[in-house]
Order: sequence, then C-alpha cells, then structure tokens
Amino acid sequence: MSNKKITIASIVLAFLVVLLGIAFIFGHKTTAEKLQAQEWTLTSQEESNTVNFKKDNTMILGKEPMTENFKYSIKKQGNVEYLKLTHHEDLGSDGKYYFKIKKTDSGYSLILDQGKTNQPAKNAMYGMTDKNNLVSK
Repeated sequence: MSNKKITIASIVLAFLVVLLGIAFIFGHKTTAEKLQAQEWTLTSQEESNTVNFKKDNTMILGKEPMTENFKYSIKKQGNVEYLKLTHHEDLGSDGKYYFKIKKTDSGYSLILDQGKTNQPAKNAMYGMTDKNNLVSK
C-alpha cells in the first residue's frame, strides 16, 4: 500500500512540475515583447515623447507628423541588457545608440553607454539624453 501512495505522489509531483514548466514558458515574455505590448512615454530631463516598439523591430519616436524611426534590437551581455537603436543619417554613417535597459517600477530606465554609442548618434540625440525613462501609458 505504501508503494502505491509513493507512486501516486510521484506521478502527481511530476505532473505539477510539467505544468509549472509550461506556465513559465508561455507566461514569460522577453523585454522586446513587453515593449511591443503597449505604448510608452520616453522622458528625459529635457522633454517627453511617445514611443512605440513594433514587431518588425522598428521604434517610432514622437507623434505624426513629427516622428523619427529607429531600428532596434535587445541583447543581453552578461548581466546587462542593451537596447540598440540605429537611425539612418542622411549625411554620413548611421547613428548607433546603445542604452543599458533596466526594469523599474514604472517601466524601464535607459542609460546611454557612451563607449558603445558612435559619434553620429552622439551628435543627434533626437530628444534622448544620457538618462531616459520609458514609462507605460
């Protein structure tokens, strides 16, 4: 009788572990998916702007007719997650911005990585500064 109880308990435990694994896989969203799920306000010391992250990896900053489009990607290096924004510059090479992205209570903080960000991006910040916040709308 005790072997039967242990076997039933083992089956129930294994079933619960499988359920928890499935819940984690389907319930866990990447940072990109969280950003795409809603509209954001980008705030800095200077101004605030609307931001939308699209599934085609386009970030739209501002409201029509005054918008700037960027290509974005999110990569993790060690314990740090980076938001890379690329903006096509008419005069010269593309601007490449690298922000350390970190979850906060109200959204995300974006801190410019000066060492990774190239000079064309530093010359044209488009309303972004060294320290920005993404706040959910």
